[in-house]
Amino acid sequence: MRRFIIPLLLLLCTVPLAALSVTGGTVVDSFESVDNLARFDFQDTEGLNDSYLDDVTVSLVTQAPGKEVYVWFGHAGLMVSTPLQDVMYDWGVFSFGPGFYTDFLFGRLYYNVYPTSARSSLLRAVDNQRTVRVLELPLTNAAKNALLSFVNYNTRPENMTYLYHYYLDNCATRIRDIVNAATGGDFQSWAESVQTGMSFRDFSSLYMERSLLVNFTLNALQGPSIDHPLNLYEACFLPDVLMAALEDYYGAEAQTVYQGPPAPVGDNHLLLSSLTAGLIMMIILHTLSRSNRRIYGVVAVVLYLYLAVLSSILLFVMTFTNHDVSWNNENILFLNPLIFILLIQAAARIIRKDGRLNASIMTSRILLSLALADLVLKGLWPTVFIQDNFPLLAFLIPVYLSLAIQQKEKTPPRHRKQKHRRPC
Repeated sequence: MRRFIIPLLLLLCTVPLAALSVTGGTVVDSFESVDNLARFDFQDTEGLNDSYLDDVTVSLVTQAPGKEVYVWFGHAGLMVSTPLQDVMYDWGVFSFGPGFYTDFLFGRLYYNVYPTSARSSLLRAVDNQRTVRVLELPLTNAAKNALLSFVNYNTRPENMTYLYHYYLDNCATRIRDIVNAATGGDFQSWAESVQTGMSFRDFSSLYMERSLLVNFTLNALQGPSIDHPLNLYEACFLPDVLMAALEDYYGAEAQTVYQGPPAPVGDNHLLLSSLTAGLIMMIILHTLSRSNRRIYGVVAVVLYLYLAVLSSILLFVMTFTNHDVSWNNENILFLNPLIFILLIQAAARIIRKDGRLNASIMTSRILLSLALADLVLKGLWPTVFIQDNFPLLAFLIPVYLSLAIQQKEKTPPRHRKQKHRRPC
């Protein structure tokens, strides 16, 4: 049996290597933002009803992060006020209807835009104690006229659905694109000249620090596509950043119409928290493996079950889905289904008193070597291995080390039955 272990491990290692080269299929956006905005001329001044348009105002409305995970990053809407009504155009509408979870699983996130009562939308935000800020946009009458035509076109049943992307196409970027069209591209030119020094990962991590587990998990599942430095235009995928950018661009200050509790936005301490958790776990595992085998088994099962499930999800989203933020994720090298070996032997420690960890020790040494190799490659070719997976490495290296440094337990010799010979 032993002679098959090493070939099996090597075979399993080829699966993550193959996953690195997989690129998922493409999903057609049913209502692409920039292409459809190009249908409307935001500078056309012919035939304008100025007496009506002078009384039309367009405002960006942002809501602070809420309690549910899907509103941790805030929300943005576009409020159009006319002499007759105030309408909120919301590009962040989705429903948990039939097929939603299947679409979500495979990376087909379809969202809608809906016109609703601005008053009702604001009252819901107040009821949820979310800070609401409003910035009136100083648009020309030509831009207002084109905007009204566009939103009427966009909210038709056949045009209201689009392919949502958390970083590239969401409720904030849709409004950003409209403002850019209204300024004839000047907003984009200005915003792209401003460098933030942060990546998509950096920005989103700030909003996930209320839960270390969620922050750690989502960071592990996302690959290098979110790790390049952003200009301000790209960073406007977040409603708060969009609001601040437009305040700077127009030289205006948004009005706070409701002040809720401070939003729980962190300081991006994920790396330090992960390293601390990894070192604590290493001490616990190493100590328990020598002193109490069964308690060690319980703790190890919980840990390795989480890592095994996480590695399986990572392998799945990399190879079978359209979640492009997970493609080419180098974490699969050392966070892969080999962890199931650690899980199985940890469970054996609970069930059997004589359960050994020899296969786990060998597996941990392989995974540790792969993690350290990834760390070395980052140092040698930082422009190639750009993925910011240091929090995962900071946690897993101590965890793998706790097993890798142990000596393999010798198999006790089998007692053979002695044959009794009769004396001659």
